[in-house]
Amino acid sequence: MAVFMHTRGVFQLLCRSPKSGFKLLNKAASNIAKGRGLVTRTPPSPRNFGTQAHSYRRYILLGVGVSGGLGALWMANNNVPLSELIFGYKRREPSVSDLPIPRPPSEEGNIHPFERLPWWYRLYIVARRAVYLVIVFAPFTAVSLVKTLNPNDPWLREYWLEMMVKTLEKAGCSFMKFGQWLSMRPDLFPPDVIRALSRLRNDAPSHDFEYTRRAIEESFGRTIEEIFDEFDEVPVASGTIAQVHKGILKPEFALEGGQREVAVKVRHPQVVHETYYDTRLLFDVLDWVGKILLQTSQPFDKDAFNLALRRQVDLTWEAYNLQLFNWNFQGEEIIKFPQVFPHLVSPSVLTETWVNGTIVQDIFSEVGDKAKATYQRFSDEVHATKKKMAQAIFDMNMKMFLRDNYIHGDLHGGNLMAAHDGTLAVFDAGLTTALNEDIAQPFGYFLHSICTGRSEKVSEKLITFNTIPKEKINTEAFNNDLRDVMKQYVGHDSMHSPEGGPIDMGCLIGSILRCMQGHGLVLRGDVAVTLMTMAISESLIRQLDPDFDVVRSALPYFVRFRSWTKGDVDLTSSNWN
Repeated sequence: MAVFMHTRGVFQLLCRSPKSGFKLLNKAASNIAKGRGLVTRTPPSPRNFGTQAHSYRRYILLGVGVSGGLGALWMANNNVPLSELIFGYKRREPSVSDLPIPRPPSEEGNIHPFERLPWWYRLYIVARRAVYLVIVFAPFTAVSLVKTLNPNDPWLREYWLEMMVKTLEKAGCSFMKFGQWLSMRPDLFPPDVIRALSRLRNDAPSHDFEYTRRAIEESFGRTIEEIFDEFDEVPVASGTIAQVHKGILKPEFALEGGQREVAVKVRHPQVVHETYYDTRLLFDVLDWVGKILLQTSQPFDKDAFNLALRRQVDLTWEAYNLQLFNWNFQGEEIIKFPQVFPHLVSPSVLTETWVNGTIVQDIFSEVGDKAKATYQRFSDEVHATKKKMAQAIFDMNMKMFLRDNYIHGDLHGGNLMAAHDGTLAVFDAGLTTALNEDIAQPFGYFLHSICTGRSEKVSEKLITFNTIPKEKINTEAFNNDLRDVMKQYVGHDSMHSPEGGPIDMGCLIGSILRCMQGHGLVLRGDVAVTLMTMAISESLIRQLDPDFDVVRSALPYFVRFRSWTKGDVDLTSSNWN
């Protein structure tokens, strides 16, 4: 990385100011010579001056050649074009012609369809939904109380876990989505709870085919038989928002390249009703439980958070997100997103290219007792594949965070597929987040402060991201508690854990949020969603490669995409080199 930075600087100087560039080359060569003991304090004698000058030229050429070669190797491994090396990274924004599906209007994305209905009808919907949820959760609540009285009964605990999953499934998409997020936080819950909740990622209930047929006909004004040569009635997968059918389009509906094999995503019938009230209710319940039992509150702006969740209901948002991700990651060799068929998209139906492969979540669980012998034989190959996937997911995340500021907000193992062509396909892009321009750069320094254990800087940025009046915050008490939290996960002034290993970012972020809860701080919505996305993504990466060092691996991306230099942040030489 250091070689790349120095080589890039020299090339930029040579292109912009040749005189200054050659002066820098001469100085660099002199330093190389000094480092090897070729320059002494005694002036060279006339006899050996020519020999030393020849040695200087030789080491100048050697130093520049080695730096250039290593820099070129780094560029090749990281897909860095020569123009970026010379002129620095410049992002090209897509034009209207590049994105055939326009961005849905902001007001449409921020106002739930039910807000336009009469107040009395909305009141009826809320009352009916509240009664239904009370009926759904009553049995689980009763079993939970019994389990509390008998905490050591293994059969009762298994029954309680099974009932928890079934209750969340019956409660609807918002509660299942919440369960999915909890399943990606092993730092908060016991392993058996995590295993139970992980079933929600792939095994959501499906709706009947007649509703799918009706949704397609209402969306496009044509029957299934008029659009598709083949269409599987049984869905291949069902998620919290929609289910997916496989189909083959008629030739006249194919993409330019002739792609006809498609995945058709159809929204579940009750999703719009459920999302109108459930997210608000969910956070109100969590607030009530926190204030009464734990004396804490939720540390983020719930209204902004709800808006981000509600966008998933409108599949035109997911279509727009997929095409934007395709634009952002064009030319990537490993990461790919399905292509969208613009003429076959509606708020309730999304048509995208079909991808053959294995869901990443299945890779975690497919090695059972019967497969242990096979696993032992191929363990090295499986381990290498998982490490490669972890690196690819990390690379994608850093580019989303730092290069594009457009982030996939639901990146768990059920939304990733190891494709048969060797690529990693990313699905379900309905939930995205982007930091407002005024906060993007401070958020980068906030991440750096976390990585280097500077609790006072972390506290300063969190208070900046907070939405409640600063005079209501006991800053000194918050600083002290946050310092204690940071010491548990980050060694002083370093990019490692106190034990010398990688920093566990997921656990650290969870502990920071709990510290904020204790002091009544409330994060702005874009920062809250981004932090939760980071925690989920880091958990996924660590599942694939437990030794992956997220913090140290992130530094080159800050340099490349945010143009950070050694003067911008205070890092030790060992970290930069």
